[in-house]
Amino acid sequence: MILEISRGYLKIQVANKVATIQGEMFFPGGDKLGFVLYRNSLKHWDSPHENQVLTEEEVQMVIDEIEAEFSRKGHMLDVEK
Repeated sequence: MILEISRGYLKIQVANKVATIQGEMFFPGGDKLGFVLYRNSLKHWDSPHENQVLTEEEVQMVIDEIEAEFSRKGHMLDVEK
């Protein structure tokens, strides 16, 4: 579940962990939201799990969750490596 979106980051909760991913918000037109997600900024979970490095599978799980939520709401998501 997406917890927070700002101009420069997106915060998501998956199970009992939270991750903050850097990126940039944009507005593609109408009342839609767009976000460029910087995949390489997704390395660790947020506190209190900050010492746990995300595996490639966890990174993909987080991105899949974000893509699904954006798609349901008709928003645009671009994932950069």
